[in-house]
Amino acid sequence: MINFYRKLILVLFVCIIAFSGFAQNFIGLHKQDIRQKVKEAYPGFNFDKEIENGKKSFLKYVNTLEEQTLLFILDENGICTSTARMYNSWLFSKIKGELDKKYKRKDSLTWQDFINGTEYEIFIKKGNWFFTVITRPKK
Repeated sequence: MINFYRKLILVLFVCIIAFSGFAQNFIGLHKQDIRQKVKEAYPGFNFDKEIENGKKSFLKYVNTLEEQTLLFILDENGICTSTARMYNSWLFSKIKGELDKKYKRKDSLTWQDFINGTEYEIFIKKGNWFFTVITRPKK
């Protein structure tokens, strides 16, 4: 019986880690807060670089094992205004299904989310070899 509970706790822990990337969008957080929270929210992602380009900049994290890239787009004050996560194209159906479960679908590649009274749009932008899931406040 104890082994059953140990296995159950392990399975729940893995599920929490697997879906924690969808639990928060980091929009509105300062880059220092993002750096502190990203390791817990996105296990397997490592800081790659920070790019500053005038009024816009971003933090780049990569997961080499899963070949994914995560960008936090920042304003001139270092506050996150949107996020972009790039996936290999073979994960398209899986990620689209996860988005369908988590958010309200607006059309075939767009979803919406509400956090603390703010509406966010989540949409997929397709490329040849990868696709990007972008999250930003609704305009």
